[in-house]
Amino acid sequence: MKALSYLVITQFKNRLLALKKKPALMVLYLFITIMLLFVIVVSVVFDEQETQLNYADERIVFLILGGIGLLFLGLYVTTGLSTGSTLFTMSDVVLLFVAPISSKKILFYGILNTIGKSILASLFILFQIGNLKSSFGYGFTEIMALFLIYLVAVIFGQLLSIATYIFSNGNPGRKKIVQTILYLGAAVLLFYLVASQQSRQIGFMEAVFQMVDSRWFGFIPMGGWMVLFFKGIIRGAVFDVLISIALFVVFMVLFITFLTSGTADYYEDVLLSTEITQQRLVASKEGRRYQLNRTKKIKVNENEQEIKGKGATALIYKNILEMKRKSRFLYIDSYTVIACIAAGIAGYNIKGKVAGAYGALAMLLYMQFFLTMFGSLRFELSKPYIFLIPEKSMKKVVAASATSLIKPCVDGAAIFLVFAIAGGCDPFTAIFMALAYSACGILYVGLTILYQRFLGGQPNIIAKAFVGIGLFFIVMAPSIVSSVVAAVLLPEALLFLCTLPFTICCIVFTVLIFLACGNMLDKIECASK
Repeated sequence: MKALSYLVITQFKNRLLALKKKPALMVLYLFITIMLLFVIVVSVVFDEQETQLNYADERIVFLILGGIGLLFLGLYVTTGLSTGSTLFTMSDVVLLFVAPISSKKILFYGILNTIGKSILASLFILFQIGNLKSSFGYGFTEIMALFLIYLVAVIFGQLLSIATYIFSNGNPGRKKIVQTILYLGAAVLLFYLVASQQSRQIGFMEAVFQMVDSRWFGFIPMGGWMVLFFKGIIRGAVFDVLISIALFVVFMVLFITFLTSGTADYYEDVLLSTEITQQRLVASKEGRRYQLNRTKKIKVNENEQEIKGKGATALIYKNILEMKRKSRFLYIDSYTVIACIAAGIAGYNIKGKVAGAYGALAMLLYMQFFLTMFGSLRFELSKPYIFLIPEKSMKKVVAASATSLIKPCVDGAAIFLVFAIAGGCDPFTAIFMALAYSACGILYVGLTILYQRFLGGQPNIIAKAFVGIGLFFIVMAPSIVSSVVAAVLLPEALLFLCTLPFTICCIVFTVLIFLACGNMLDKIECASK
């Protein structure tokens, strides 16, 4: 145990000493620490001055917490059925797995290491003190409860994933059993929701709220246990808190016992997932996309063996072929289907409320940002073949971005058509919200090009984060402000036009970005990694 303690202390010292060589990282840590302390102090001070207000339904928090828990359950089990999870890095594998140290102590070291990383990853919850206090009246105690239960859920999920991998690895029968249990559980929850809605004659969302607030839901793994713990904290039910903690602890002990006893060799089982994690990290640093080796043969249609087009237009046809391989319907993928279903459910429950409609639009734009920024375009612009095409840089950039520019237009039309049919808003509002969604998606494509132009060769991740956030706010602020001003000035009959300034600003900024960054392929530093 002394060797592990020395390793932990040495790693901590080296990370502190490394901050001397990374002043930007030190500034970021100091800024986050100061802001976190400020938020906590303000929360503690205002806890004593709390007044009773008409707060939002606290079942919304239960739904979010339960949804995150069930999502974690599905993701960790699915990961365990494929590659498994890991508590270690490749340096841990090299140093510890060959050392004469007990496997139980090494596993304990991995758990502590994961707890430390999870604490850092969970700090975002503490920054929501203001929102949760103003919306639900929660104070510092409730926020710490959310922080703690999220941390426990992450550790539990890691152990669950490793245990699932060890249990099912190399045994198709066991994999089918685990998958069947997972699908049956989801089917039972869905059946209960539909039956509850029909029998009680209530809306779908009300049925969901009643389900997550029910007693039996608290005994569903992860999602229910998290809700049971938090409900016990805010309602003073100590017994519920103890039950939740006991369920987590008992199963974690069972997982650890399974990993360290019998014939289970977690060294070999976590090695694959550790290698995959390391390869993904290296690929991310190098700006590449990591893909697992395919074991399934890809059927190639004879009509698609030849890429049509000439010069830069060949890039458009290549991207279209790649989209056809992913989905039978061009520009319609799993995101489009899921977003349409979510828009239909939201529209049915919003029932024409203006604030709810624009809230749904904001949520869709938020999701669209990450889908676009982490899409294929940023890799496309750094591929070697794009530099070898004897065309102007502007023409190649536009051709490489063509499918990415069309995709949000198709998604916007489909999503808000469903939203309007479900009763979320009137047809005119739906049309202009679809235009806003499409224009914002096009602007995100422009931002991707802008980031690649100015940050493509920048190895410092902290610098990328600061500059990237700054560019985002510079570009988006005028669009948002113009729409807010329009919403204030327009009469109620013309309120559906309030997103028009946002749409126009997005298109104008996109054109300016393409004009300014169209020559990026002529700048060799944009492709350097």
